[in-house]
Amino acid sequence: MKRNIIIISVILLVFITTFSISKANNVSKIKNKNIINIGISQMIEHDALDLIYKGIVDELNKYYKSSNKKIVIDYQNAQGEQANCNTIAQKFVNDKNDIIIAIGTPSAQSVVNLTKDIPVIVSGIGDPIGARLVTNLNKPNVNVTGTINLPPIEKQIDLMHKLLPNAKKIGLLYCSSEINSIYQIKLAKEKLDSLGLEYVDLTVANANEINQMMLSAVNKVDAIFSPTDNIIANSMANVAMIEESEKLPVVCADAGMTKIGGTVTYSVDYYDMGILTAKKAIEVLEGIKDIKNIPLETVDSYNFVVNTNMIKTLGLTIPEDILK
Repeated sequence: MKRNIIIISVILLVFITTFSISKANNVSKIKNKNIINIGISQMIEHDALDLIYKGIVDELNKYYKSSNKKIVIDYQNAQGEQANCNTIAQKFVNDKNDIIIAIGTPSAQSVVNLTKDIPVIVSGIGDPIGARLVTNLNKPNVNVTGTINLPPIEKQIDLMHKLLPNAKKIGLLYCSSEINSIYQIKLAKEKLDSLGLEYVDLTVANANEINQMMLSAVNKVDAIFSPTDNIIANSMANVAMIEESEKLPVVCADAGMTKIGGTVTYSVDYYDMGILTAKKAIEVLEGIKDIKNIPLETVDSYNFVVNTNMIKTLGLTIPEDILK
């Protein structure tokens, strides 16, 4: 009889303890509903991606400032290393963030490959379909949406042609492993073909090959075009030195690259891209829309950017019709 009473008492104690722990956990979960954990993975540091990040943070802070919710952002930069992108993605998945924002294609690919459950908002992606992030831009039908970084390549090539009317052969400088770059170069080639201009690929595998590739092209091309390429962008200071010493004009698809070593360009407004990215994240976090039905979009706003120092160094003159 005593033994039965002891057994029953132990069972009751275990039940009460379990119930108390469960209740405490539920209370904790209710309290934490007002805390939103956001992981942000960025491929590399340079002006364009940094502006995207700033736009994201500013818009998120603006939206949640007046609410009773608190956002906690875990920002991680991969410093241009794919292995770091994978490590960051694994961390965010293990942390079970409420949402993950990935800036740059390699960062996005790493996250998407690791989770089909956590909502993923991508930004600064040149070719989401080619990068195998989604199969449909208008209706992703997966846990991924975001913004597309597609510069106005045709307008940029036209601009280069007007600035350098005597340039007959164009060197296309880009990293062969960047999907964004490959897609933009495809568009550039189509435009160059329509203008009857020749071109040659100047592909590099990493930043160490850029100087040699440019020097090898000095007597082969009249000018160089470079897309929004992370590797090239991070090495624009070196590109500029050769550009100046060899008097070889470079037109870039990005404002930050142009300011460091390019000549002129029409550039996407990356801060606006960050704002649009954040708005898509808010739609998901607030349950306004199902992520599977949120289309991936481009930004319509462009800036005309001129590197006046480089224009002067190269002895170029911007045509009046462009300035107007």
